[in-house]
Amino acid sequence: MSVLGKGRAASAELVDAHWADGTTTRCVEKVFAPGRLTRLIYRIAFAAPFAYRSNRHAIQASFYRRRVVAGLLLRAGSDVRVAKPLYVRFDRPRQAWVLAAEWIEGRGPIVKGNDSDEMSQLVGTMRQLEDRLVGWGMHGSGWQVSPRALVSTANLLLRDRPRLRLHDGSNSQAEPDGELLGHDRIEPTIIDLESGIPAVLVLRYLVLAWKQGSVFPFDDLDSKLLLLGVQDVPGDLRHDVDRLVAHTNAWKDTEIAPFRKPWRWASADRRALYRKEMIGRWSLERTIDDATESRLASDQLWWLGFWMIGLLPILGRLIQKMVGSERVRRQAGRLVSDSRFRRSAMRCHRDRETRRWQEQGRVSRDFRQSLLRFQLNSFLAVCLPSACHRFVTDARVRTLRQRRALAILTSRHHQSRSARRLFHRAVRRWESRRWLDFSTGSQLRTEFDEPGVGVYARGMAKHLAIKTLSPVVSMLKLTGMAASLSGGSWWYAAAPFLILPVMRTMVTLQSAWVSRHDGTPHTQALVIGAIPTLGSLAFVIQVFNSHPAVSEFLLRESAGRVGRHLPIYGGPDSRTEHACVNGMDRAIKMVRGLSPDRKEMAAPTVVEGSEKMAA
Repeated sequence: MSVLGKGRAASAELVDAHWADGTTTRCVEKVFAPGRLTRLIYRIAFAAPFAYRSNRHAIQASFYRRRVVAGLLLRAGSDVRVAKPLYVRFDRPRQAWVLAAEWIEGRGPIVKGNDSDEMSQLVGTMRQLEDRLVGWGMHGSGWQVSPRALVSTANLLLRDRPRLRLHDGSNSQAEPDGELLGHDRIEPTIIDLESGIPAVLVLRYLVLAWKQGSVFPFDDLDSKLLLLGVQDVPGDLRHDVDRLVAHTNAWKDTEIAPFRKPWRWASADRRALYRKEMIGRWSLERTIDDATESRLASDQLWWLGFWMIGLLPILGRLIQKMVGSERVRRQAGRLVSDSRFRRSAMRCHRDRETRRWQEQGRVSRDFRQSLLRFQLNSFLAVCLPSACHRFVTDARVRTLRQRRALAILTSRHHQSRSARRLFHRAVRRWESRRWLDFSTGSQLRTEFDEPGVGVYARGMAKHLAIKTLSPVVSMLKLTGMAASLSGGSWWYAAAPFLILPVMRTMVTLQSAWVSRHDGTPHTQALVIGAIPTLGSLAFVIQVFNSHPAVSEFLLRESAGRVGRHLPIYGGPDSRTEHACVNGMDRAIKMVRGLSPDRKEMAAPTVVEGSEKMAA
C-alpha cells in the first residue's frame, strides 16, 4: 500500500484488492478520515459527524453516484469517463468508511506552452459537463467539476490515447509507409465526486440548495429532476438511479441538520430512520453489544437517554461504551480492582499509541517512554503537526537540524549540494508532469552545475535556510501588531517585518565579499533581498542576465509553488497554480521585450512536441 495523496476529506491509497476467485485488481481506496477543521465545518453546517466517514447511507450514495454519472455520460455520448467504483468497506482501526475505485493512470493538464493550452480545453469540457450534471439534478457532482471552484481541475485526470495513423493512399507529407500521423486524443476521467466541505464558494449552488430548503449545499441531489430524465434508461442504470436516490434521501434524513428542511424535523419517518442509523453506527463502532442493541431498538426512552449521554463533552463517548457494552464494563471493573491488569492495559495502550505516532513520524522507531512522557506526548499529538512534534521530542532530530543549519551557513560544499539537490528535484517534478521535455531538463541541470552559477546557488541555499524561520517571524509579527495596537510603539509592529530582510542583506553582503575577486555582480540581489517576501528570490533574479534559462525556470517554479500552497484556492493541477505560472511567463516575456539583446532561454516551459514524443 502507498499513499497517493491527502485532501481535506480523505486520503487516497493505492492497494491491490484480492477477490474470492483468486484475481487481483489494482485500485485506489479513499479513506474518509478528515482533519479537525473539516469535521468542525461539517458539524456546524449539519450538526452531524462527517457523513462519508460515519454514515453508511452517505458512502453507499457515493458508490451509486459514480455509477449513475458514468452511465449517463456514456448514454449521452460524452468522452468523459468516471473512475469505476469497486466496493465500500468499513475500516475498523481508523473508524472510517472506505470507497474503492479503479486505478486511473493519468496526469494533470500541462501548463500553457507554445502549441498547447490543455487547461483551457479542460475548463471548456468541465463547463459542458457541469451543465449536464446540474441539468440531471446532480448538483453535488456539478460542484465537483465546476471550473469556478479553482481546485476542481484536480478532480479529473487526462489519459493520452494511442494516436491514430491514417492511410490516404499517397506518399505526400507521409511517412515511408504512406501513413499520416493523426492527432493525439486526450480522454478526461473524473476521479473524485465526493465533496470535502459545503459548496458555499459559488453562488449558483447556494441558490440551488436554497430552492431545496437547505442553507448549506453538500453533494445535494434533485431526485425529481433525475428520475424525470431517466424514465427510458436500461434496467441496470435505472436500478443504480433508484439506489442513489434511496441512499441520498436516507443519508440526508439521518442527520439533524437544523438548516435543512426544518419543516421535516418532527416527521415520524425521519425520527425512526435517524434512530435506526444511530443504532447501526454504534454497533459498527462497537460502542454497544448485541444485548444493548436489541434494547435500544425496542425502548425509545432508553435510546433517548443513551443518545443524550453522547452529548456530554470529552467523556460522553467513554460513558456510552461503558453503558452499552458488557465487555467494556468488565474491563473497567478490572482496571479499578486488578492492579496487574491495570498495568498491562496501560502498557498495551501506550504501545498502541506509540506505534501510531511512529507511523505518523511523530516519534522515532526506537522510541521508549515513561508514563509522564507518554502523557506529554499525548498532549503534543493533539496540539502540534507531526514535524513539530518530532522536533520537540527527538534530540537527534534537533541535533541534525542544528548541524544542517550551521553547515548551510558556513560550508560552501553543503550549500552547493543543497541547492543542486533542490534544483534537480524541481526539474524532475516538471519532467514527470510533462511541463518540461527531457532534453530541456538535461540542459537546465548542466547549466545549473556550471561554476558561474555556483556563487548564486550558494546564496539561494542560504536564503532558503533563512526562510525556514518564517513561522517564528510570523508569530512575532502578530505579537508586535497586537502590542502596537494596545498602546505600544509603532516599532513593535514594524520591527518583525525587518528581521528576514536584514538577515538576507547580511547574507548577500557576505556572498559579495567572498566573491569580490571574481567580480561577480550582487547589486540586484542586494536590492531585491531587502524587499519583504519577494526577497527570497534575490539570487534567482540576479542570475537572470548571466544564466537566463536557470533563472526563468526557478521563477516559474516559485510561482507554481505559490499556486500550490495557497489556502483553499490552491493546489496541484489547480487553475490557481496554472494562473501563477502563466502570469510569471507573461512577466518574463515583458522583461525580454525590454532587453532584446539579452541571451534568451533555450526553451521556455516546454510542452513535449508531437513528433519528438512519437520518436
